[in-house]
Amino acid sequence: MPSLPEQFTSEEPLGVAPEVVEKAVIRATSKLIAEIERVKSLIAEIRRALEARREIFTIREAGKPENLCYAAVDSSFTAPAIELVGGYLGIVVVASVLYGSKCGRNTVDAKAYTELWFNSDLTSTIARYYERVVALKLLEEKKRGNVDFDVLLLDGEIIPRTLGRREGSSRELLERVVELTSRMLELADKTDTAVVGVLKRSYARDIVNILGFHDIKLSDRAVMSLVLKPGEYLIAGVHSEIYSELRKLESKPGVKKEWLESRLKWYEALVSNIPVGYAVKLAFYRAPRTLYPIATKIEYLSSGGLAEDALISSLVHVSAGTGIPAPVDYADALSTITRELRQTAYQKLLAEIAKRAGLRARDILPLLSLMNPEKLTRILG
Repeated sequence: MPSLPEQFTSEEPLGVAPEVVEKAVIRATSKLIAEIERVKSLIAEIRRALEARREIFTIREAGKPENLCYAAVDSSFTAPAIELVGGYLGIVVVASVLYGSKCGRNTVDAKAYTELWFNSDLTSTIARYYERVVALKLLEEKKRGNVDFDVLLLDGEIIPRTLGRREGSSRELLERVVELTSRMLELADKTDTAVVGVLKRSYARDIVNILGFHDIKLSDRAVMSLVLKPGEYLIAGVHSEIYSELRKLESKPGVKKEWLESRLKWYEALVSNIPVGYAVKLAFYRAPRTLYPIATKIEYLSSGGLAEDALISSLVHVSAGTGIPAPVDYADALSTITRELRQTAYQKLLAEIAKRAGLRARDILPLLSLMNPEKLTRILG
């Protein structure tokens, strides 16, 4: 039997010994510091490369903010779902906030939804579904004249990400999310509403590769945090343009083949989900006076009454603190799923089964037991 490489045969004791933790932290920080220092030495070169590709990338300084009314929608969900013997119990809380002096009155609303899945945990997708349901209701209320806002803010993407090879209920649910998104954008267009998706979790490296910096390991968002100055923003073009630029990399040396193939498949699915006639753009901005000097990544559709410069400039100025637009932060705080809510949803499920199933409840209730009883206090206690 061949011996394993040396790096796979080293052993360390498990546990919480301070020296073990310290060694692990030192290794991780050394790796990160080395990459950051390497990228910092390239900042001027990266910025010149961005400025040289003005047909796609545009760096600007945020102007004076507009006095706008924002409608923010955010959701939280059980991740993972509550695992029962008979399936997965998912809980979703969707919160909406009207934020800004122009709104006249700031209003908040939060609703909880529960779903049971037999074979897979689809809670994250159903959360996107209910987010769009709430967003559509807000736009319908605006159309009827009951509310008025300039910008619809979503915590997360506007365009649903890849359908991939998913089948069954998962694919069907994703298709419904895509359909709702099309209706949302159509209604936003009819009501002259800008739409912005705040992409908090993003590790894409598309821009650095398009610019030719194939060896950079940091994400686009991390790199833009170093390249952009406070108060600046980068318009990175529409998704279809980025997809076209990535396709041009197929014949370029130095590009990692597996990474590119994966990104092209991902982007192909993304572009196919964009409704015809809508140019969804990507941008990064550095808000001033933030706790951490990080860039915020967004995708957006501007409106007829609000040009993209005014839209992004206003987002820059309403994003102090975390760097995330304040209305999204408020909606995020309202959508928190507490242990009490998880417990209430579970107990109501048990009570409803007992009420509706009658004598058959004794056969059903065991299926609603926790898959792992050891997690009882952590999930429901």
